[in-house]
Amino acid sequence: MSAVIEFQNVSFRYNEEKDILKNISLTIEKGDFVAVLGHNGSGKSTLAKHINAILLPSEGKVSVDGLDTSDDNNLAAIRRKAGMVFQNPDNQIIATVVEEDVAFALENLGVPREEMVRRVDESLNAVGMIEFKKHATTKLSGGQKQRIAIAGVIAMRPDIIVFDEPTAMLDPQGREDVVNITKKLNEQGITVIYITHYMEEAAQAKRVVVLNDGEILIDGTPHYVFQNAGLLTSVGLDVPQSTSLMFLLRNHGIKVPLAVLNEEECISVLTDLLNTKESINGSDFKG
Repeated sequence: MSAVIEFQNVSFRYNEEKDILKNISLTIEKGDFVAVLGHNGSGKSTLAKHINAILLPSEGKVSVDGLDTSDDNNLAAIRRKAGMVFQNPDNQIIATVVEEDVAFALENLGVPREEMVRRVDESLNAVGMIEFKKHATTKLSGGQKQRIAIAGVIAMRPDIIVFDEPTAMLDPQGREDVVNITKKLNEQGITVIYITHYMEEAAQAKRVVVLNDGEILIDGTPHYVFQNAGLLTSVGLDVPQSTSLMFLLRNHGIKVPLAVLNEEECISVLTDLLNTKESINGSDFKG
């Protein structure tokens, strides 16, 4: 794998305020799926906005596929390579009809009409919204609007998509739909950077980067990151519910693995626990 995004000793501040990012060095490989966690004010959205040059470093360098984001001549190419989906889809939806909104950026780029129609249909199919092609965008639910916002980015054919808390305003079903779409896009080879404050969402990534006060606190696989529950809770973060249950069992003297992230893994551990008396300090277990 080759690096597609590089932060080299990046610091960022607004005007003369304190640093929001502090000497961040981070490399993201092509095709990776990286979740970025952090409490409010940790710098995670600021980091995201550096990837497609919405923000530029105060110090250091950010490069996207080898292109320096601080070079104005690279701006158009970077934004074609790195699309961005924001927290509030209303901030991205421009047109009043679904297909027109998805086509908006393509029209600005001068994409031929036949190609544009094909891309719009493909993108709407990818997010499960093709039947809403002729619908008014104002009549859509929050989850449907977020799907349309994602479709508009997909239509641009980016190599990278940055999701900046895309499920923060959605109900549980809407959140699940968006996460599933994100995973499918990554399976198709798109590099995904996924900013979230939902632990269960982050647990589905390939890699988790945790920010605290503008610095990288911990970086690794979800299993590695979430087994450090004490460190995470010390900076105001939680762990997935399944992981939390494992720590609770450990605190009661029950020998279980800590790096359990989801319901399936949790059920497997509990099933083994019920079937193995020796798992509980050598004593019988009675449910």
